[in-house]
Amino acid sequence: MLVFAGSGSDPLVCSLTVVDIENTLPYEALSYVWGRDLASRPLWCDGGLIQIRPNLDTALRFLRLPSQARRLWVDAICIDQGNVDERTRQVQYMRLVYKYAARTIVWLGLKSPGIDEIFRLAQVVAEIKDADRESNGAMSQPAKVHLLELDIITEIFEANTEAVHRLTDFFNRDYFVRIWCVQEVVVSRWCVAKCEDLEIDFMVLLSTIINVNMRRTSVFAGRPLEFWNMIYMLKQPGRSNLPRVSGHAVEGSVASLENLLIGTRDFLATDARDKIFSLLGISDEGLMPVLALSKVMHSDRNSLSARFLHHAQRGLTSVAQRVNNLGPGIDFGRNRALKADYNKGVVEVYRDFTRFMMRKSPRMLDILSHVQHVDNPLSASYPSWIPKWFQPRSASLIGGIGCFLAGLCDGHFPYFAVLHDSPLSGKSIRPDILSLDGYHIDRVKSVSQLMNIGVLEEPPIEASWDQLIGTPFSTSFHTYRNGEMLQMAFCKSLAAGCLGAALHQGFQFSHSHPDSNHRTHFTRQNHSDAAAYVTSRLDPSAFSYPEALASLREAALSGSLSGYVRAVQAFSYNRKVYLTQKGFLGIGPSLINEGDEICVLFGGRVPFALRRMPDHHIFIGETYLDDEDIMWGKLTEGVRFRNQLPTVTFEIR
Repeated sequence: MLVFAGSGSDPLVCSLTVVDIENTLPYEALSYVWGRDLASRPLWCDGGLIQIRPNLDTALRFLRLPSQARRLWVDAICIDQGNVDERTRQVQYMRLVYKYAARTIVWLGLKSPGIDEIFRLAQVVAEIKDADRESNGAMSQPAKVHLLELDIITEIFEANTEAVHRLTDFFNRDYFVRIWCVQEVVVSRWCVAKCEDLEIDFMVLLSTIINVNMRRTSVFAGRPLEFWNMIYMLKQPGRSNLPRVSGHAVEGSVASLENLLIGTRDFLATDARDKIFSLLGISDEGLMPVLALSKVMHSDRNSLSARFLHHAQRGLTSVAQRVNNLGPGIDFGRNRALKADYNKGVVEVYRDFTRFMMRKSPRMLDILSHVQHVDNPLSASYPSWIPKWFQPRSASLIGGIGCFLAGLCDGHFPYFAVLHDSPLSGKSIRPDILSLDGYHIDRVKSVSQLMNIGVLEEPPIEASWDQLIGTPFSTSFHTYRNGEMLQMAFCKSLAAGCLGAALHQGFQFSHSHPDSNHRTHFTRQNHSDAAAYVTSRLDPSAFSYPEALASLREAALSGSLSGYVRAVQAFSYNRKVYLTQKGFLGIGPSLINEGDEICVLFGGRVPFALRRMPDHHIFIGETYLDDEDIMWGKLTEGVRFRNQLPTVTFEIR
């Protein structure tokens, strides 16, 4: 669109032109937040009137030039928002629009008090980081240079507390939680942030996020900013935003769809369908859908089978590219769940996408860990097994981040999940019913109250113990199923086992087969961390088991009490501790209740809580269970190879 010259209160006037986006005169793309209300003054476009929203009205008035027209691309104007078919068609080109723009203007709204100081602080921080990167290339000890950078920036922030408070408030602006803004920034070659007439490189502004986020006090408050910090890191010179997937670089991708859904869970969208559609242009599967037909888990990427798969993926990609080049709209290899279609309702979009994520190779159920009910699933308007990505996260994921193997095993199964009525192409006969195989573990006997924990608050560990066990934590002695002290099993459960220990040491499990050495190390660390907590709470004068106390004290020597508390805050937040009829301890979702069944579903990394109904089950959510054989798939091996427990087909609605 051409925005004609004007100033002040002059009417906004523009004209639309159809162009070949890859072969046109330079233009700028606008990235902004829509808002809800309509502006009091409409936009004149080619002789007609278009009602626009106040934020866009303000942005265009500051962006238009006083004496010449300006070439812009603005979605609210350049796409007929009232035409569903056009929206569906144009959203496929959104990535290219921002990719080929000369620059993207990130409109952050009107000035606020101290905004000039905020921009100056960001510029200073960015210059220090740039100097750090240059020094790392020249110095023999880049780690020391990096630590010096952190010290300098910390001193600057401590000396400018008022500016830091204003910067924190600034990052609370709506722009930083809008889902479409992520793709617009990621694919752009250059982004500038504007507040009225002030302008700064957007990456310079993002360079301060890590320091701001350290000052957040609630568990999930900083998650959108954590994701923006990741974008900042990926966009730095010398860094590549081409992650490796089974050895293959996916051009333009930030991560897999599942990882992006995790990272953007707390972002917002005016249209709930856009929580998925907005990620297709920056994800592995969205950009290279044939990968969904050939991805498998490998513990050794250099194995013969892994190398063979890599070559097969390259062949499939080459075939798909040649077929797609035969004409427009072919899109060979793309499942319909990966196509943005505004003719489909929210439930259908989410349902088809969830089925696709389970059905695609190698048929894992990680996507079910995204189900986090905040209200009664029996009264929901759609099936209980579909994640509601339009709702913010209510708990940290346990099973969807690459750890644990409860429903997997080392057998030579071509696929892990056993799904019924779930074709890779075509429609299910009963689309709202999820039918899949697994086995029963036990039934929940009792649950604690909800663990609501703030970052600066002490976790209510002993209060939860009192609710479930009912004896004094500091003096009683009970043994768990495996013979260890019950307090230890209880505390290890609250930190989600080795996952909690990995968290406070800054380690992330990959979505491939977890390395056994990492597993062993962090399992031991979890034991030591729990021992550090238990020994700090036991009363030596009243605890009558000196040998057990001595053993715990020895284990606690290599433990971290503060690390343990952080792990509990992360993984027990908004969860309940539960005890089963057979004596298993675990942590489950906020809606888990007495009588719910704990089951393992083939292809799931963790056990799940299901609620039995007369002729079906309701999906409640993922759980952690303190049992090594269950969490690491040994029991599943016994079920699949030796019929150790009966296999059950669960029908979940």
